[in-house]
Amino acid sequence: MVLGSTPLNERVKRRHCFVQPPKIFEVAPCACGNVDTQWSEFEKHLWCDKCQLDFIPDHFGILDGPIPINLAYSLGIRFDRVVIETGKLEKFNEVTGWD
Repeated sequence: MVLGSTPLNERVKRRHCFVQPPKIFEVAPCACGNVDTQWSEFEKHLWCDKCQLDFIPDHFGILDGPIPINLAYSLGIRFDRVVIETGKLEKFNEVTGWD
């Protein structure tokens, strides 16, 4: 087992993922140094194409919060997400949350 990984039977399937990739949110890269990771199918995990591994990053960047929404928007960061089961896009509204 790789450090930072969890057994498959302890992983919970993700119900949604952000439209923008993890590096936009400054989420920690894979231990191999790959910063171009993707959202894993499992909660609290990312996927590294180079290692072919789901891993738990050292930190989740700005997603560790608190998040200054207007500042994030001015930097081009959006919190829209896709519901994996349906493929439906949920737009984030800074007042009401996800629509």
